[in-house]
Amino acid sequence: MKKVPFLIDILATGFYMGKIPFMPGTFGSLVAIPAGYLCTFLPVYGRWTVFALIFFLGVYLSDRYSIISGIEDPGCVVIDEVAGLLLFYIIFPFKPVYILAGFILFRFFDILKPFPVIFFDRIKNGWGIMLDDIAAGLYAAAVWFVVIKILQYYNIAL
Repeated sequence: MKKVPFLIDILATGFYMGKIPFMPGTFGSLVAIPAGYLCTFLPVYGRWTVFALIFFLGVYLSDRYSIISGIEDPGCVVIDEVAGLLLFYIIFPFKPVYILAGFILFRFFDILKPFPVIFFDRIKNGWGIMLDDIAAGLYAAAVWFVVIKILQYYNIAL
């Protein structure tokens, strides 16, 4: 494996969280929590701008990391997890129950990879690396939205 340049390495691996030898995706997802918190200080368009920047930067960084390392989908690259979970965090209020629900649901769908998550996972470039986690984030958001509606129907507050 060739040496990946420092800036690509540190950003693509979520400040090296993805280099933790076990469960790198889970540890990498933790980076989305402070990112989500920082987004709370921005107006809605600012949050979506940050998400778009992380997404497109992630496409580039994960693609470069993959090419340089010679690994199709390097497990240590976690900027995709950050973007996927951040998507959930900018859709819903940034409150403890939402933070935990988003984390659990996102990791569930990222690991399970239902269609179309698995379809995107099979694309072996930066787009595929990023899009499968965006799809997992959308699944998590959709399921949480349904849970919220069910709880509202039964007058159960979060």
